[in-house]
Amino acid sequence: MKALVTGANGFLGRHVVQALLRRGHAVRALVRPATDVSRLGWNGRVEVFRADLRASANLHEAFDGVDMLVHLAASVAGDEDTQFASTVVGTERLLEVMARSGATKRLVLAGSFSVYDWTRCHGTMDETCPLEGEGASDARGMYTRRDGYAVAKVWQERVTRRAAARHGWGLTVLRPGMLWGRGNADLTSVIGPAAGPLQIVYGIGRRLPLSHVENCADAFAVAAEDPRAAGRTFNVVDGHDVTAWRYAGLYRRSTGRRSVRLPVPHFVGLAVTHAATAVSRLLFGASGKLPGVLVPARFQARFKPLRFSNSLIRRELGWQPPLNFAAARARTLDSPSLPA
Repeated sequence: MKALVTGANGFLGRHVVQALLRRGHAVRALVRPATDVSRLGWNGRVEVFRADLRASANLHEAFDGVDMLVHLAASVAGDEDTQFASTVVGTERLLEVMARSGATKRLVLAGSFSVYDWTRCHGTMDETCPLEGEGASDARGMYTRRDGYAVAKVWQERVTRRAAARHGWGLTVLRPGMLWGRGNADLTSVIGPAAGPLQIVYGIGRRLPLSHVENCADAFAVAAEDPRAAGRTFNVVDGHDVTAWRYAGLYRRSTGRRSVRLPVPHFVGLAVTHAATAVSRLLFGASGKLPGVLVPARFQARFKPLRFSNSLIRRELGWQPPLNFAAARARTLDSPSLPA
C-alpha cells in the first residue's frame, strides 16, 4: 500500500510515517514548501511532496499512485479565523483534488476529543457521546462555547464525512485523546495552571485521556491497512487510567524542579467559571469576552472528570497500545536526552 500522509512532519505525523514504514508500506509525506525534513530520520525511505493545501497548483500530483490518504494536517496556532481557514478550507481543497484524481478511495482522518460536547457526556466518554453542534441551538452556540481549534475540528470532520459519502470513499475517523510523548510532556492544559513551583490540579482523582504518540501512531497504521476500519469511528486512548494528580507529580519530578501540587475540586473550578460568566454578562453584556479557561464549556472540555474507553477499537480491529504506561513514561519522562 502507498499512503499519502498530510501533516507528516508534525508531532503525530512523523510517528505515523514511521509506523507505516515499519509495516512495510510506502509513504509520500506532504509537507509545507519551507519545511526542513532533514532531522526527521526518514533517510530517503520517504517520498517528500511539498505543497500548501490551500494554494499549491500541483496538489493533484500528490495523489499519483496513492492508495490511501492519511489526513493529519490541522492548525493549532493563530486566531480562530486562521485556524478555521487552515484546517477546514485546506481540507475541503485537498478532498476536491482527491475526488478529481479518482484513484484514491480510502481515507483515514485524524479527529479529536475536542469534537465531543463534554457538558453532555457523563460517566465514560466513548464513541456514542454527543458531539458539539448537534442540533440547531447547539450549532449556534458552539462558536462562543468552544475555542477555535474545537470549532475547526468539528467542521473538518463534517466536511470529510460529506465528501466521503458523496464519492463513496471508505472513511475511518480516529479521535485521539490528549497526545503526549517526548517533546510534548507538559500537560498543564489538561491538569491545571502552573506558576513557578505551584501546580494546580483540578480533580485529584480525575483520569486523563492520554494517548501516547507512539501508541496513537500505531493505531493509525492499523486502521489504514485493515479493511474492517472503513466506515468506522474510533477513539484512541491508552486506557491506563492515569490520574492528573499522578501525572503532575511524575512530570514535575522529571524536570528536577521544586514542585507543590495544590488539589482543587472540579466543582469549585466550574463554579468559578459560572460566576465569572455571570459577572461578565452583568458588566459587559454580550460583548464581554472571558479567557478561555473561564468559559464553562471550555473548562469542562479540559477538566471534566470522566472515564475514557478504547474498547471499540480493541474489539473491532484487535488493536492494543504497544506501550504500557511504564514503558511510555520511560520513553517520555525518564529519557529527556532522547530525540523527540
